[in-house]
Amino acid sequence: MISAITFIYWPEEVQVLENCLKSLSFCKEIIVIDNGAPPEVFNIAKKYTDKIYKSGDQSFAARHNLGKEKATGDWLLYVDSDERISKKLAQEITNIKGDLSAYKLLRINYFLGKEVKFGENVPEYVTRLFQKDKLLEWAGDIHESSKVQGEVGKLDGPLYHLTHRDIFSMVAKTINFSEREADLRLKVDHPSIVWWRLVRVILTELFNRLVKMQGFRQGTEGWIDGLLQSFSLFIVYARLWEKQQKTPLSQKYKELDEKILSGLI
Repeated sequence: MISAITFIYWPEEVQVLENCLKSLSFCKEIIVIDNGAPPEVFNIAKKYTDKIYKSGDQSFAARHNLGKEKATGDWLLYVDSDERISKKLAQEITNIKGDLSAYKLLRINYFLGKEVKFGENVPEYVTRLFQKDKLLEWAGDIHESSKVQGEVGKLDGPLYHLTHRDIFSMVAKTINFSEREADLRLKVDHPSIVWWRLVRVILTELFNRLVKMQGFRQGTEGWIDGLLQSFSLFIVYARLWEKQQKTPLSQKYKELDEKILSGLI
């Protein structure tokens, strides 16, 4: 039996979740891990399954491991809400005999409505289908990865990733994730952020996205992606700089207010 596992959190998932769940109709069981989704998203999930489990954990790996714990199928299929299982892939998954421990799926990404055809990870394969007893665990608070016992194969049917549908949601996610990314760097005692590190981060990311990964060949969408990804990394390091300050900015502004009101400045 195949158990599909997906996740809900973002308010904008109200626009994408239902078609994701429809593409999972071939699975015998659908598990939804709710990390604080608004009622509109939660209500869509309830139309397709009653197996919805709350998680207050901010770790992506912990949510994935919870999905494994709650699933009853002998095969586990992990899918994000902005991903779609194609008919061809669904047929391939249904016909799997169980010779391998896990399978990588061919993921085709759409960015701002355009298929991504150039880049370091094109074609991209992601390990998302597992024999439950061969999946040891997921690890990683933000960029989760799986640990599997045994051999991993590949399937050719496409997993469609309909990501980054508008600029606003991209910037909103950048702001959301930036604090956690900054916290991870702070925990490992990242060197102090000074101006030249910020410049280097931006220029390096621009080079990687536009030149090394050939984003420039994607046209306008590729340039938007490169610039936004550079901006995202800049925000992470700017927030890291903020967290590294010995005196919090809130305290500095409180002291400024006191000096102004007392006439000291």
